[in-house]
Amino acid sequence: MNKKKIKLQKLAIGGENAKIPMWRKLGFSAFQMSNIMMTLVTTWLMYYYTTFLKVPIVTVTLMFTTAKIIGAIITPIYGYFSDRLYQTKFGRKHGRRKSTFLIGIPLKAITYIVMWIPGLTTPFYFIFFMLYFLVTPMLSTSQLTLTSEMSESSGQRAQLVGFNQAGSAIAGIFGSLFIAWIFKLCGQNNLKSFVIAAIIYDIIGTIMLIIFYNSVYERPVDESTILENNKLGLWERLVNIFWNFFSAIKNRSYWTYVLMWQSEELFRTIRGDINTYFIIFVLLLTPSDVAVSTSVGFFFGILFLLFFMWLQSKTNGMLSYRIGAWAGIAVFLFIGCLAIFRPAHLSLWWIVAMIALNFGITGVVNSSQYIFTFIPDIDEMVTSKRREGEFAGINTTLDTVLDSLFTLIVGVVLQVTGFKPGAKIQSATTVNALMILYIAVPICLLLLGIAFSYICKLNVENHTIILNEIKRLRNGGSMREVTPETKKVVEDLTGFKYENCWGNNDVMNYRKSRKKSKEIEMN
Repeated sequence: MNKKKIKLQKLAIGGENAKIPMWRKLGFSAFQMSNIMMTLVTTWLMYYYTTFLKVPIVTVTLMFTTAKIIGAIITPIYGYFSDRLYQTKFGRKHGRRKSTFLIGIPLKAITYIVMWIPGLTTPFYFIFFMLYFLVTPMLSTSQLTLTSEMSESSGQRAQLVGFNQAGSAIAGIFGSLFIAWIFKLCGQNNLKSFVIAAIIYDIIGTIMLIIFYNSVYERPVDESTILENNKLGLWERLVNIFWNFFSAIKNRSYWTYVLMWQSEELFRTIRGDINTYFIIFVLLLTPSDVAVSTSVGFFFGILFLLFFMWLQSKTNGMLSYRIGAWAGIAVFLFIGCLAIFRPAHLSLWWIVAMIALNFGITGVVNSSQYIFTFIPDIDEMVTSKRREGEFAGINTTLDTVLDSLFTLIVGVVLQVTGFKPGAKIQSATTVNALMILYIAVPICLLLLGIAFSYICKLNVENHTIILNEIKRLRNGGSMREVTPETKKVVEDLTGFKYENCWGNNDVMNYRKSRKKSKEIEMN
């Protein structure tokens, strides 16, 4: 084993004393910086298709939904095989997680640009949009695993999450300001503006992914944690993949986390889907206002991130989530007042609202991402195996399916209320629908998130107890020697009796579950 690999392994398992070099943290954030590509998709692609290509909005949302759901169905397979790639020659050479980037980066670069080429047929756009959303989860699933892979230190993980979020903000700032500059040069009502932007974003995004690939590393492979490569038939392997998907819900910490996380994800999805429409058709501002307000909001988001990183280190994250959620609720109420009363200097007030909203978004997103880094450790306590890939795949699948369904619902609602593709002004019914979707629905979701944050019990103190118990058992410690305090924490976080943890269950093995069911029937 070469010296570089040994050094990286020491970083991954070095506990609280191992510090990830700054250049690697910056490189880790490059993945989110690559999301300038996705910024253009989420902010402008639907508008581009309906306004310039004259595709009906219900067709566009159906196309988006179908492609995303197909991608979501295949995502658990990505996670399943990512966890097992070490058993292949290719995986041992390049890594379980990093192998997927060697495949996915060039595919993403190609499929992305084709989605923006004008003059193609709707089926053609659908095919490449589908391919894009098949490749994107492959990369995001592996990236989600690396926060837990690169360090066991909760402090270092918090910093990786922070750099990750900062990278996202930088991508948002650049993505929004650059398109505004393109609008100034080529015109905001010019189809070519969007095509030029897509080409440039594709190049920059691909470079960022390459930087990310060369900055990250994986935890050393512990033979005791490697998932077994049972000789299963194709059908049995598919069943096993989705058994692992659904069995994750048995982990109490995971499903309580999901409730909180999806509340913030869905409110951001809905807002993102119609943000451009709301600004242009409800507030009657311009596409340039969309770009400028978005970029300013992201800029302040970086400053807010520093505050929430500090607050999270002092409070374990849940307070950060609640502060962010309450701030978001207050801002949406303020936006409602702007839409109704339309004060003077509306574009300036809108920028103020976007700055304030990014304070709330930063709080809920930073907290949710940080809490997720604990989940693979809780799962290891249950299964005695490392399954970062499968949980990342589950997260991506849930996010994509729900995102797609809500996008479809938004499209159907706007179509029913009379939305007209290519029109400069929409009907009063459509405007009112945009008001409800943009303001009332996010407020309800944020209130749900606040309620769920009181259910989720994950924090740094409990996580440290879990990590110490895992290390004790890995080193041959007996489960009979567990302390009462540790036993209680394990049972509270996993939802299992302590005696049924550390692989003494059927969480990962549907054959074992089937065998148990037959034994019960025989008795």
